[in-house]
Amino acid sequence: MINRQRVRSHKAQVRIPFPVVLANILVFVAVFGLSYVWLCARCDTLGQEIKRLETVQRETRRRMINEQDRWSSQLAPANLDRALKRHNLAMHLPNEQQIVRVRNGAVSPSATLAYNK
Repeated sequence: MINRQRVRSHKAQVRIPFPVVLANILVFVAVFGLSYVWLCARCDTLGQEIKRLETVQRETRRRMINEQDRWSSQLAPANLDRALKRHNLAMHLPNEQQIVRVRNGAVSPSATLAYNK
């Protein structure tokens, strides 16, 4: 009697065979497709970020060149004299004896004696 019940219960169930290989292929294709879409979106985002940073770099470089031009024009001897007069500063270039030249290499003993005084 138990065997008959098992047979009847097996007959009542309908099984649809689905190949495991096909399921694995479909899962692989879905994962590959989603990975491809994510990678494309990431590349587009990075491309936009690179363009934005390149624009910032160009603007910063342009500002740097403008500031360098401004500083070089302000450091011209005529402009320095004009700025000194405008601020009422009585300054002049040092004499040759007042200039200390620093070079690479060993320090001479006379220089250390002069420094220690």
